[in-house]
This record gives sequence, C-alpha cells and structure tokens, in this order.
Amino acid sequence: KEKQILAEVNKVETLEGKGCNCIFWSPAGGTIILAALGDSASGTLEFYDVNSKTLTIKEHYRANQVLWDPSGRTVCTTVSQPIGGGHFKFAMDNGYVLWTFQGKQLSQASFEAFYQFQWRPREKLSTREEITEISKNLKKYEKQFNAFDEAKKRRLRLEETKGKRKSRAEFRATMAPLSD
Repeated sequence: KEKQILAEVNKVETLEGKGCNCIFWSPAGGTIILAALGDSASGTLEFYDVNSKTLTIKEHYRANQVLWDPSGRTVCTTVSQPIGGGHFKFAMDNGYVLWTFQGKQLSQASFEAFYQFQWRPREKLSTREEITEISKNLKKYEKQFNAFDEAKKRRLRLEETKGKRKSRAEFRATMAPLSD
C-alpha cells in the first residue's frame, strides 16, 4: 500500500490593507514579496521578512514580472515587452532591477527593447561538505572581501577627487610665489 503525503498549509501572518496583486515566496523561504504588477498597478514591492516581521517597501514603476534567483538571495523585477511584436506603449521603461532579498537595490539596467529575463542555470549547488568548509572559513573570506571592497572604494574616491586635487595643486603653485 502506497503512503499518501498530504500537503499542509499553515497561516503565517495576515497583512491588512496591502495593494498587491501577486505574491512571490523566496526559494530560500522566510521572505515574501507582495507586488503590484502590470499596466494599471503602481509597481510597489513589499519585501516582508516572515521571521522578523519587518516590511521594506520599494517601487519599480510599471514592473510586470518578479523572478527570484534559485538561491533566494537576489530577486529581479522587470518591465518587458511582449515577444510577439507590435507597439509596446511603455518601451521607454523596459529593463530590470536587481534587489537583495531584503529590498536593497543592487543594480538597474534599461533597454529600448527588452523581452525576457532568465537566471542562468547552475550546474550544481554547493554540497553539504563545501557549505561546512565555507562556514568554517567565513571570517577569512569576509576579511578578503572587505579588503577588496575597501580597495575598490578607495580607488573610486581617488578618481572622484582627482580634479579637486589637481585644482588645489595649481592654486598652491600660483600662490607660492606670492607668499615668498
């Protein structure tokens, strides 16, 4: 005799007065996106953390699609036009926005013609042994990534202030003969 598995549904929370027309669960669980998608909707995205009961509200105007990456860490919202052709009245809004699962915007790109967004399939995810090894060495990796991030920020700051430093040097060169 075959054992039958019954799906169980448990009420997690009731959120009153939400203007969403779609709900998207993170593949990792714990985060829900309540989205108002489509031509007549506002593009409001509400990132709700089920565990901490926190809500972050963002917007991607005219968004018509929400796609979680397989890990559940990143989510993409898109404004895409139909592949079938014809005139798409919102072509100037075409593109995508990448978000963290917490609702922080990572990047944005716009395109004149944008039809589809898909996450690249991975050959394999990390094994339990690899995850354990990474967890043990997390502080080491964190230091490496933080050092890389700081070096990148420093390079950007130096590039941004290059013009100011040049102007200051020219000013000092002009003023030097006057102070002698």
